[in-house]
Amino acid sequence: MAFAGLDGDLRDLLRRCRPQLEPHLKAGLRDYFHRLQSVPEAAGIFESEQQIERLHDLQASHWSVLSDARFDALYAERVKLLSDTESRMGLDPRWHLAGHSVMLEHLITGAVAGMSSRSILPASRKREQELNDLVSAIVRLVMVDAEIAVSLRFNELRLKHQRALTEQRQADQAQAVETFLSVVSALADRDLTAKVPDDMPDAYRELGDILNSAIGDLRTTFETVGETGIQADMLTDALSESARTFARTSENQSARLQKSGETLSSIAAGVRQSAVGTAAAEKATAATRRSAEDSGKVVGQAISAMADIEASAEKIGQIIGTIDEIAFQTNLLALNAGIEAARAGDSGRGFAVVAQEVRALAQRSAEAAREIKTLVNGTKTQVDAGVEMVHRTQGAIDGIVQQVSAINDTIAGIARDTGVQAEGLDVVTAHVSDLSQEVASNAVLARRSGEGADELQTVILELGRTVREFRIARQGRYDDDRSRPAARRPEIATDISPRAAAERIGSSETFYSKRQGIS
Repeated sequence: MAFAGLDGDLRDLLRRCRPQLEPHLKAGLRDYFHRLQSVPEAAGIFESEQQIERLHDLQASHWSVLSDARFDALYAERVKLLSDTESRMGLDPRWHLAGHSVMLEHLITGAVAGMSSRSILPASRKREQELNDLVSAIVRLVMVDAEIAVSLRFNELRLKHQRALTEQRQADQAQAVETFLSVVSALADRDLTAKVPDDMPDAYRELGDILNSAIGDLRTTFETVGETGIQADMLTDALSESARTFARTSENQSARLQKSGETLSSIAAGVRQSAVGTAAAEKATAATRRSAEDSGKVVGQAISAMADIEASAEKIGQIIGTIDEIAFQTNLLALNAGIEAARAGDSGRGFAVVAQEVRALAQRSAEAAREIKTLVNGTKTQVDAGVEMVHRTQGAIDGIVQQVSAINDTIAGIARDTGVQAEGLDVVTAHVSDLSQEVASNAVLARRSGEGADELQTVILELGRTVREFRIARQGRYDDDRSRPAARRPEIATDISPRAAAERIGSSETFYSKRQGIS
């Protein structure tokens, strides 16, 4: 009231002028309802004449109380009753405001007409002020009532809207709870085909999309797990069979390696014995070489002796030549002496005999010298032949020494090689023994890997049974796959090279360690 400026004086003025305003109130109501019934949009709101009459009576009662300008409990009751009735009828607040404009028009027109009909007196200025006050009071009265009525209608509309929102929210919540409960119940029953409908309320649509996405991902995961389980079952079966085959192969290889080790041990023992015999032969050959070298030395000494004999023969030849020359000179002297004795006659006869004897002695000496020379020449020839033979013997002995040395070197090399081979055979035998033990260990690991693969296959089968307990969109395809003949197992080579065997054994050992929880 204070804000609208409708104070006590203006309200008193309205009450004093009420009798002259009542006809205009009635005229305004008639005009208002005539317009309501004339406008199709407004007329279509009313279902019957009784509603129009009911609204007319309420409007008349309301304006009658309002014109008293008291704004008391009676006014509050009437304005609330009128607002509720218009709300139930579905009358829009704009028609209520339009009615206030019609009523305001009639009231102002009536007030002005009433004041103008009076005579103009010296107090007309006071009348003009009273008219202005009355018009102002009417406008403020109508505006205050309109504000109150509109506030009531909008409060009602707001409350109704809030109730509608609350009811809609509760309905949406109930629908969401029911929908999510059905989906969660389906998930509890291991049904992954459940889905939140697309027509969920906006407040729950994002949650529904998230749940559908999660269920879709879970369904895809289970499909993948199912397919992977089938492949893993096949692979673990093949792995188990391969491990068993590898274990059998490793056991056979271990047995063969053990036999090979024993054979190599026998060969190594024979090679060591051969090395001992070769060492003895080397010693005997060395002794033979030393004997041959000693023989060479003896032959050298013989050659030296033969050279000395040859030198002595040369000297004897020279001496024989001297003797032969002496015999020749003696013979010549004896011949000269005989000639001289013959010249001397009888006195020289004794000297001639001596000369004859000397000549005969010289001839015998010459003959003896010739014989000795012949013997010395023969001896020299024989000595030369002997020297030649001794030289040949020395060459042969030197060749024998060289051959014996070569044989000794060869035997020594054979002895060294035999020793090295014996040591190598010992190393190879040790390696074969170690390899046999490793292969035996590999066989044990392969058996453990086979057992681990069997356990893994059991776990995979259990996982497959658990996955098949869930119902998913493609469950039928898995059932068809299970009913079909088993697919061809992946081939895993059993003829394994040493490097591949080591790699597989390493992988098997790692797998077994993981199965046993060994870091």
